[in-house]
Amino acid sequence: MKIGINAYEANVKNRVGSNEYAFHVLVELEKITKQTQDKVEIFLPSSPVQDLPSERPGWKYTVLTPTKFWTFFRLPLELCFRFLLGKKFDVFYSLGHYAPRFCPFPSIISIMDLAFEQYPKLFKTSDLFKLKNWTRYSVKQARKIIAISNQTKKDLVEVYGVNPEAIEVAYPGFEKKAVDFGAEQQNLLEKLRVKKPYILYLGTIQPRKNLILLIQAFNVLKNKASFSSLSLVIAGKIGWMADEVMEEVKKSPAKDAVIMPGFVSEEEKAALYVNADVVTLIGLYEGFGIPALEALHYGVVPVVSNTSSLPEVVGQAGILVDPTDINDIAKGIEQALTLSESEKNQLKQFGEKQTKLFTWEKTGKIIYDVLQRTAKEQT
Repeated sequence: MKIGINAYEANVKNRVGSNEYAFHVLVELEKITKQTQDKVEIFLPSSPVQDLPSERPGWKYTVLTPTKFWTFFRLPLELCFRFLLGKKFDVFYSLGHYAPRFCPFPSIISIMDLAFEQYPKLFKTSDLFKLKNWTRYSVKQARKIIAISNQTKKDLVEVYGVNPEAIEVAYPGFEKKAVDFGAEQQNLLEKLRVKKPYILYLGTIQPRKNLILLIQAFNVLKNKASFSSLSLVIAGKIGWMADEVMEEVKKSPAKDAVIMPGFVSEEEKAALYVNADVVTLIGLYEGFGIPALEALHYGVVPVVSNTSSLPEVVGQAGILVDPTDINDIAKGIEQALTLSESEKNQLKQFGEKQTKLFTWEKTGKIIYDVLQRTAKEQT
């Protein structure tokens, strides 16, 4: 096959969410196509970051001069020139929501979630216009769609009327890093000003993550003498419309116990997970919820919303709560904090079984199969 890939989502240094998914999919496709000897050309708006797979025969990066509307204008212009010159791709895959505005080759896209359709008020107006309109045209022209969960697949069918047969679910995976359980790990926690015991949220700080209710539920717990030493760690970069979350922290009676270290490295992330007493992900809507999967890998009980894809991710290994009910959130966290050793062990066993469902190798194989089938349909 001759495969074109729009990989701008993968080409960032500090990756979160969709960037992580795009990066790992690209890595797996490089491994597969090295064996199959397919020819792959990866299009980027800037030079490849250091950890992207290296160029080799059959794996080439093409950097197109960036413009403000790179996906909307510059990339499709290049693809149309290629088509007119007879330099055709059998399939063109965009690793994120946005496909080239015009694509003369069979198009495949990956969709993380449709939170912007379900909760439009939680997005900036300028972002919302782009998310809705650019995703809609990308979905409309796509021959196949990769969804990261059955929930996202269901939403694509209900919101955009996509034929279910055109959607393939390819879950995210997880690459567990070796963790130093000695002094280095303790040094990392001290650097982040984190002390045990603590509740952990890890992700971008934005409205749909429901952090205001998490902080309010933490306030409820802090009113109990048994949780007087408990901290809440909110780790991650500041996202859009985060002002209300920051204000909620400032006015919290337990604000001195709320720790916000900002964006954390992979090593710091691992240290935070391993030492956490509970991990929370109580967003109003999640296309998948990688932090919940990461928690399972590190043997920590995740407390997650009983909505969207999160029950799908944690299975029997997590505690489900109503994300709109402060008391139910507090109750779920308290349940996780007070589990007996036998209950913890049982949940860990469920977690070990659950995590086997999600590997990047499996993700890559599913997506490559979709590319292959789509290319064959055109011959």
